[in-house]
This record gives sequence, structure tokens and C-alpha cells, in this order.
Amino acid sequence: MPLRNLLLAILFSSACLPAYAERLVLQLTLTPTGFSPKQLTVPANKRIQIKLVNKTQQVAELESYDMKFEKIAVPNGDISVFTGPLKAGKYTFFNDYSDHVTGTVIVKKP
Repeated sequence: MPLRNLLLAILFSSACLPAYAERLVLQLTLTPTGFSPKQLTVPANKRIQIKLVNKTQQVAELESYDMKFEKIAVPNGDISVFTGPLKAGKYTFFNDYSDHVTGTVIVKKP
């Protein structure tokens, strides 16, 4: 019976690998002047990981209402947020601790 459980665990965990491999990884940097790049473009219906490097001396909070994520980045730290799949359109993200620091994700039909 334990061997059967082990085989089932391996089978179910390997089923998750293709979904993770299909995730599109985007790089984003926060500097004292704002996000770089300010606009990210991705194809529709893809899972997305946004990796943010906070190159400021301030705590930041990467947040998006329409992409449904919110995460704190310590000074000179990095974080990742996950979203998608997204439909074609324009989505916004911002630093919740600095209202004027915003960016967009443009999702295009394939």
C-alpha cells in the first residue's frame, strides 16, 4: 500500500509541471523614478509571473485590483506575483505606497 501511495503522489505532482512551465515570466524594476518598464505586453490566455526588483530605499507594495495581486517588497529586495490567464485588454498595477507610481500590462490576442 505505501508504494501505491508513493506512485500516486509522483503521478499527481508531475501532472502539475506542464502548467508551471507554461507560465510567462516578466521582469519589472522599481526605481526612485518609477517602474521600468512602465508597460509590459503579453499574449492573452497565458499565466503570468511578474518578478519585481525594488531598487529603492523604501518599502513598496506591488498591487493590482484588476489582476488581483498585492505583495510587499522590502528595500533592495525582490518579489514575485502570479496572475492570469488574462483576457485581451489593458490592466494596471501600482505601488500602493506611492500613488503616482503606476504601470500597465497590455494583453493582446494571439
